[in-house]
Amino acid sequence: MSLRVASRRDFLKAGSAVALAGGGIVPAWAALDPSRIALVIGNNNYLRSPLRNAVNDAKAVAALLDRAGFAVTLKTDVDRGALREAATSFGTAARGIEAKRNFLVPVDARIESAADLPGQCLELNGLLSDLSKAKGKVFVLILDACRDDPFGTAFRPAQKGLSQFDAPAGSLLAFSTSPGSVAVDSRSGDGSVNGLYTGNLVRELSVKGVRLEDALKRVRLAVRVASRGIQVPWESTSLEGDVFVFPAATTKLTEAELEAEFQNEIGVWNRIKASKQPEDWVAYLREYPSGKFNEIAQNRLDYLLRAEEERRALAPAPLVAVGQATPTVASSGEPAARPGPQLEMGPGLPLPLLMRPSPNPASAGTYALNRRYTVGDGAVYAASEPVFGARQPDRRLRVTRVDEDADRVEFNEGRVIRDTLGNSIKRDDESYEPHVQHIPAELQIGRKWTARYRTSKPGSQSEAYLNYRVVSRERVRVPAGEFEAFRLEAEGWHMTTGTRLAVRSWLVPGLNFELKYELIRHPRRGIASNGELFEMISCKQMQWTQV
Repeated sequence: MSLRVASRRDFLKAGSAVALAGGGIVPAWAALDPSRIALVIGNNNYLRSPLRNAVNDAKAVAALLDRAGFAVTLKTDVDRGALREAATSFGTAARGIEAKRNFLVPVDARIESAADLPGQCLELNGLLSDLSKAKGKVFVLILDACRDDPFGTAFRPAQKGLSQFDAPAGSLLAFSTSPGSVAVDSRSGDGSVNGLYTGNLVRELSVKGVRLEDALKRVRLAVRVASRGIQVPWESTSLEGDVFVFPAATTKLTEAELEAEFQNEIGVWNRIKASKQPEDWVAYLREYPSGKFNEIAQNRLDYLLRAEEERRALAPAPLVAVGQATPTVASSGEPAARPGPQLEMGPGLPLPLLMRPSPNPASAGTYALNRRYTVGDGAVYAASEPVFGARQPDRRLRVTRVDEDADRVEFNEGRVIRDTLGNSIKRDDESYEPHVQHIPAELQIGRKWTARYRTSKPGSQSEAYLNYRVVSRERVRVPAGEFEAFRLEAEGWHMTTGTRLAVRSWLVPGLNFELKYELIRHPRRGIASNGELFEMISCKQMQWTQV
């Protein structure tokens, strides 16, 4: 960014000053640096030469920078003292920009300000950095340390709890609650029992032969239900293999035993798949924390618990006669117009910022998928055969019916049916039972799950499985534009035909449709590979919340 010396009249004409850390003004899609900050000042009320547009200009610039991912401070009509204070605060912020840091507090710490933290506390990131240097080893770090008042003094950090970061290679991090939140305070009780998180942790880790990740999933479930959603434990993992606190049985299950286990799980699934009782889904997740339907089960449990809380919060509604509608009426007395879409993407449209930069540069973040389908949502995809590049007709999807209570979303008048995560139930003449668990309830690098499903067509039935993993957060280009997204990868087998399957997809939290999806089939008997590729051209959503 170049600068020139301006005269007082130049300043009055401009009416605003913008100070930026991290570069100049950039389009929304380029806002990748969470250290971008901006101070925008607009003054109209000069004593001798008042202006008319400077405040509006400043507001417009501030709005632009906010869309571009800057943390913006807007000041208007400031006097000398306020101007100096704003400039001093901005300079301090610019000098102090760095990744958020986590500290472990010793019992003798006396913290009166942020400056006391490095000298009196242990920085967690430094500990992890030291551990990561020991190659070929596995590290597990469990923290039940997210208190609402960690210092017992007047000092309060700007952010509650621990800031978010991802596990270094070969490690697992487990927190008693999610980043930015605080746990149920351990000062309650008489000291004779464990806290909520640790009590469940000890119980689950005591079970012999249980994978560490499965035990932690059960802990998360138990704490979340017991605290009524106030406290939700969080994990980040980069473990490549299974870890056991108490070793598993040395004998591996045979193929017949594995199949019998799966059939037992399907039996449980068939009993509860239409259940409206949260305890049924809790029981399934406890028994099968890494089951073939655990992501779907977590989504159903979230929905049922949320619906239960909403019912409690709502006051009794006035009685309405059966068959009588209660239309929404605008102030003019006419029925209110249907609201337009909150998100539109496509040729000729401004490129939206779908995901804000992570507040911690060292972390790719953890996000609920947060899909909320509405009739009228739709997407158009460029379709092709990825191995040979043959172009195919565009694929169009439009939501025509939504039944969240039944976990069912219909597209194209029922020709395509998915659950509320976006997992396939029906596609043209193919139906899937059990569900195809392609889409997770949360997006986080390192998250793993397995999909096993049956596909039925007129006169035939087949079976397949896929092992999924969220591998990265990266930029992806599609016809609709270039966006930041989570990349998922899966490998598996179509067991009926002996075909190896490879899948890649790119998802954004809150976006109801994949940005891009690719499936490659590698037949076993020397037949040329083939597949399908869908890349988003345009998208429209009636409900959308930027993350």
